[in-house]
Amino acid sequence: MHKQAPEIFQLPLTSLDLAGLPPTEDPGFEQAVIAQYAFQYAAKGWNAAVVVSDGMVRVVAVPQQGVEPKAYLLGLLQHGFIDDALPGLEAMYGMVDDSDICFNYGVALSELDRVEESLAPLNKCLNLDPSYDNAAIAIGVSLSKLERYDEAEVVLKAAAKIQPDNALVKQNLAATLARAGKHEEALPYFRQAASLAPDNPAVLMGLAHCLDSMAAHQKEALKVYKDVVKRFPDSQFAEAAKQILNQAGQSDLRKAVDDGYRPDAVEYMIGAMKRFAEIPREQVGRTTMEIAQLGETGLEINNPSKRYSLTNLEGDFSGLQLLCYMHVGMALFAPGVDCGSGLQREYEIAKGMAGK
Repeated sequence: MHKQAPEIFQLPLTSLDLAGLPPTEDPGFEQAVIAQYAFQYAAKGWNAAVVVSDGMVRVVAVPQQGVEPKAYLLGLLQHGFIDDALPGLEAMYGMVDDSDICFNYGVALSELDRVEESLAPLNKCLNLDPSYDNAAIAIGVSLSKLERYDEAEVVLKAAAKIQPDNALVKQNLAATLARAGKHEEALPYFRQAASLAPDNPAVLMGLAHCLDSMAAHQKEALKVYKDVVKRFPDSQFAEAAKQILNQAGQSDLRKAVDDGYRPDAVEYMIGAMKRFAEIPREQVGRTTMEIAQLGETGLEINNPSKRYSLTNLEGDFSGLQLLCYMHVGMALFAPGVDCGSGLQREYEIAKGMAGK
């Protein structure tokens, strides 16, 4: 039999229909409110716990074949329904001293950008259970979101000492230090997090960003970005990594010529125009897409000794040569669209020289 969901909510006493109840100042008012809700759910065959405090009535009502309330709320959270779980968490937080409820209520508030409010339930969680290490991590994360970096650092470093093999602790500590501008201090923690969680693209992107912020480590940063694109092509991080790699490639392209145009690129484009005119259009399309896919992990455009081969076109190519071929190919199929190669200037010169 399918189990029914419980009803968990809280309401201000001022919002209730007071018909049939004693006056609010009457000593029996609160008990009358409790009895009203209890009888209402009993008539349906439900079990209900009702609490009146702090100007609120809080209700947890469970059908005979109902899901246990805490399990129900945690299930909503596990499936990403934070907004749906929040009212129930809020009600139960006001009714029971339960470390799991406190923790999940605090995290939900933080996720919904009610960060300042998240600290009270998270601290209450630790007061109820000092060994609830994830609450300490969550406090550090909330403090970091509030840009209270020094406080967050203290909390997360203490958690790291207790859980030295916890990748999440190391990741959040590293991120906090990086946000505070302490990239040199953050880097060892990012490396530790990446070692503990090598298959987590979020950790690798954090490491790459940290490396990229320091001139001495920017080459290593590009390697990590390429690793993210190669290993996690369908993740949200891959697209961001591709954009960074493309920007880095365009920067390198211009460094080689002191921001002028590149005669070698012009020659490669003229060669591409001639070669593409000699082969079927379908082959041009396949070749262009193959180069684009190859370029997702980065082409070494200023290293002519690095050579590449293609399935759809015979030859031995440099990275810059392939970039030029891709630009020409994409221009054939989508004239006027910026393909992101950074070689539009060279393409226009090549067209003029080739009489296109």
